[in-house]
Amino acid sequence: MKGQISAACAILSKVFSEGTYADRAFDNEDPAALTSRLVFGVLEKNAEIEYILLQLVEKTPKKFVYILLKVGIYALRYLDNVPDYAIVSECVEAAKSAGKGGAAGFVNAVLKRVAKREYRLPDPSDAEYLSVHYCVPQWFVDKLTVEYGKDVALDVLSARGTDEVHLRVNRRMSNLRAVEETLKKKGQEYSESEVGGLLTRVTPVVKQLFAQGVVTYQSPSSVLAVDALAPQGDVEILDLCSAPGGKAVYASELAPKGRVTACDLHPHRVALIKKYAERMHADNVKAVCADATVFDESLQNKFDFVMADVPCSCFGTYKKHPDVFLQRGEKVIPELASVQRKIISNAARYLKRGGVLVYSTCTLFSEENEDNARYAQSLGLVPDRMPINHPNDGTLRIMPHGEWDGFFIARFEKK
Repeated sequence: MKGQISAACAILSKVFSEGTYADRAFDNEDPAALTSRLVFGVLEKNAEIEYILLQLVEKTPKKFVYILLKVGIYALRYLDNVPDYAIVSECVEAAKSAGKGGAAGFVNAVLKRVAKREYRLPDPSDAEYLSVHYCVPQWFVDKLTVEYGKDVALDVLSARGTDEVHLRVNRRMSNLRAVEETLKKKGQEYSESEVGGLLTRVTPVVKQLFAQGVVTYQSPSSVLAVDALAPQGDVEILDLCSAPGGKAVYASELAPKGRVTACDLHPHRVALIKKYAERMHADNVKAVCADATVFDESLQNKFDFVMADVPCSCFGTYKKHPDVFLQRGEKVIPELASVQRKIISNAARYLKRGGVLVYSTCTLFSEENEDNARYAQSLGLVPDRMPINHPNDGTLRIMPHGEWDGFFIARFEKK
């Protein structure tokens, strides 16, 4: 365990202090398994940890010490194979190594109280119980309850996620059965998903297939959004908010005779699309730098299909990315909804008559979902039933559970 606590604190400092998302905080890092567990464990259990800390400290400590205490509390509560005294000792040493020797005694005292369980967690009858027990902000619990009712809110909060990855097979290079045979030969366990992919663990054989472009990592919800678009034939397809490029590349496979224009606002993200398309041998994808919120007259009435998987609050992915609550709060929802409407308005103008628009988000609340679908209708777009194996009336809401991210998908035709 030596050094793992310090390493976890260094990565978490990027998340808590610099606003970096956890997956990006690991860039250029090759952390030990325990370091990763400590980082993601603290992020997942942050609400519970803060509830405990509030009982043990009179005022919030300085940032590094606060993060170190969070790591220590997580380790004391969830690392069953490490003695409490060893965890406390390592946290004290981490404080000294970071030049916070003056805080070492404070860290020691607080964590010893945690080890002795000198705190309480809320009872089911307490107002904050769901927030602490499921480790989400109170506003999130309240908003879920208002929008969906208590029963559905509880279903969402209690639903288990998965640590498996979803593989989508590149139909240009292989097929599902061939990939299954490859995995079987290597003794790799897997299961078939509802969208024709495979759920499995990341192993050397999976990494090799990924590097070759035979498979890619793409969530079932994301796959379903492109299935809802269902492009085919010699057509022009526009993906307005494309990076890193998964939906554009999949659309290019569904319509191999078509052409996909994949846009993103930032040059470094356009580079990601190009890299993704190259790995997947998607020669009919053209990546360009463009702002989806600004109308481009040269694109008017040009496209048969438009994919608008818009920037959103991402609260539908919180089970996989619990740090989303650190980076975004409730106030971001109406701000993003306004941006999304600009994109919808432009998307409608880029469509040919008879063309199809799919609008999608990975969030849960109506301001970014149903309200914007109604806005699309106000522009003259007509709801169009999606050709997928899910009952829908032109809109579909997916709640987060298992391998599924929370998602909203709406399909429209321009008459």
